[in-house]
Amino acid sequence: MKKSITDYYKRTVELAGNATRAISKARADYERDSVLLKNAYEADMYGERGYREKLEEMKSARDAEVQAALFRILTVVDEYDAEMEELGKLDGDKIDDATMRLLNSGINLTHADYQELANKHADNAIMTRILKERYDANRPQEKGTGITIVQFGQSPESRSEVFSKFVKTIYHAVEHGACPAISGSGKLKTPTDYHNFIAQQSLAEMQPFEGEDFSNLDKDFPVETVNGKVENAGGKSSSFSPADVSFNFGFTPIR
Repeated sequence: MKKSITDYYKRTVELAGNATRAISKARADYERDSVLLKNAYEADMYGERGYREKLEEMKSARDAEVQAALFRILTVVDEYDAEMEELGKLDGDKIDDATMRLLNSGINLTHADYQELANKHADNAIMTRILKERYDANRPQEKGTGITIVQFGQSPESRSEVFSKFVKTIYHAVEHGACPAISGSGKLKTPTDYHNFIAQQSLAEMQPFEGEDFSNLDKDFPVETVNGKVENAGGKSSSFSPADVSFNFGFTPIR
């Protein structure tokens, strides 16, 4: 991959922070300018029709800024999906000859054998697909209490689904200005803390590639509530109530 998985998550959180600030500014500018416009109207500087038209023009400008800020969050999905599509392309050069000889040897592989091979090729989408298909077609019939379920490497399609769900959740968090409380820890301090909390939860569904490490998520995506820093935030749940919504202009293009 051109970037690590955590780099993509960090970029999304960064875009979310930028969007939050841009939307807050657009909202504040509208509130200020609408008051100035109303004062001008009451001073007979605008007629009724002119006032209404100008107010609608200001609303449209605000809404356009909000939409543009939200849309920028989504751009990272296309980049990530392109990497996953490239990763999942059929490519004979990614086939491991030694493993194929073993699969075609006629040896009755056990669940443990398949798990060993699955671990070996966890980052190879082509070999993972071959192994999973062979395993499903020739599932070992073993007796005893050993390994009975094989955990294969995460497919590029699955990774894309997890990341897309994460970005959509971030999108809606920014759209609604959410900054809720999390279980047993209190209200989150800032929207960025909530975005980092969402990132930690999502990464729990991701398998790290070889060389990647998800053991420092509290450092990579720090979460703090009004009561202090939260460790292992991804293992907690959040509350989201109407009181947490600071603004919502009704833009919900993603479902």
